[in-house]
Amino acid sequence: MADTAFAFRALQAEDAAALTSFLAGLSDTSRRFWHGHADHAGEAAGWIEAIGRYDKLRLVVHHPDRADRLDAVVDLSFSLPADAEPERYASYGIVLDPTRTVRFGPCVADAWHGRGLAGALVPPTWEAVRLLGRDRVVLFGGVHADNHRARRFYRRCGFTEAGTFTTSAGPSVDMVLDLP
Repeated sequence: MADTAFAFRALQAEDAAALTSFLAGLSDTSRRFWHGHADHAGEAAGWIEAIGRYDKLRLVVHHPDRADRLDAVVDLSFSLPADAEPERYASYGIVLDPTRTVRFGPCVADAWHGRGLAGALVPPTWEAVRLLGRDRVVLFGGVHADNHRARRFYRRCGFTEAGTFTTSAGPSVDMVLDLP
């Protein structure tokens, strides 16, 4: 990983085809653990349409000379729907301040699993989060309870498990990180 350079930047309108290919290239397991939508072009179009709108900052990662082939995406959301994370965290005795909290949803291409790319994305992501005035990070929609690899990764990054909840996709774990 140390000898591989990547561009890490905001999603742009011209990334639509690359984002569609990235989403379509995820394995069934990765898709299940992340967003899981079957309409890759539709999801990519929604992300592109939301650029500069709403509460989102979507970041993409690629080799500097391969902007047409994404290696990872990071979804940051700066709003907290009252019926989602705030309600769940309150049930664990944790109050989420919407002016300080960001939801974090990374996804790395299968070819990069276990090779250090996700860990390399953390420092610049936290830098962006801090620049935007936030210092608490929660996982966007939690992490599937059976995604042990991701749970280990998040713990290595300093996240702590706050509690569990169940959706139609099964049991999940909410995790929180307070940035120094």
